[in-house]
Amino acid sequence: MKFMSSLHVEEVFLGHYQFSHDPFAARTPGFKFFPARRKPVLGQLHHLARYSQLVLVVTGPEGSGKTLLRQALVASANKQTVSAVVFSARSAGEPPKVLAQIAQGLGVQSADLAALKAKMMQLAITGQEIYLLVDDADQLSDAAIELLMALAAAEGDGRPHVFLFAQKELLPRLQLLAGGEERFHAIELEPYDEQETRDYVAQRLEAAGQGIELFSEDQLEEIQERSLGWPGQINRVARELLIDNMLAERSAQKGAG
Repeated sequence: MKFMSSLHVEEVFLGHYQFSHDPFAARTPGFKFFPARRKPVLGQLHHLARYSQLVLVVTGPEGSGKTLLRQALVASANKQTVSAVVFSARSAGEPPKVLAQIAQGLGVQSADLAALKAKMMQLAITGQEIYLLVDDADQLSDAAIELLMALAAAEGDGRPHVFLFAQKELLPRLQLLAGGEERFHAIELEPYDEQETRDYVAQRLEAAGQGIELFSEDQLEEIQERSLGWPGQINRVARELLIDNMLAERSAQKGAG
């Protein structure tokens, strides 16, 4: 019954606002929003990948847009010269599984480190760079992190560029594993400012067939205050406010009836 009632609320919610889909669902197919302040971060990641041998770490709380940035990083890489291997440490947190994911991504039959290095060297000879992008990297074991650090710091051609997307709590572990050496570079994502939050909300609503006028000015300010500008929280607060508005309107209609 609980499932049915939540399903019913979802149908009523979409019907009430005449949405084509839930505008504030966590994963909305085809939705792309990239605020101007994130573009320099994207450029910095590409630049550091090319000119340094450091593991590049992007940190931010859950719902801060790390996955969106990772998607933009892959999308903005030159497909002719970059082979991107993306996986989550939730299902590959130990070295054997990390190697298996890299092997799968590069089309290598054996998940043996020597075989992978040979493949990377072969790709380098043909002008290909390798991006290893790890979501939920705080789930990596220390041994897996050391493996990725070693790959990123390898001498000569064929070394991959390693990107870790994680919560901030990973940084102290990385510092311990680096042992005082400069082996990684961390970039901390910033929340959206008030205008970026408004633009984000407007684009989410427009994609579902409606406009930002569904919210009052006070509600838009409330979204910014309660979410602190993090996109995952913006989705949650905006959806709650829309449901509250809907219930108030339906209650008023019943009262009038």
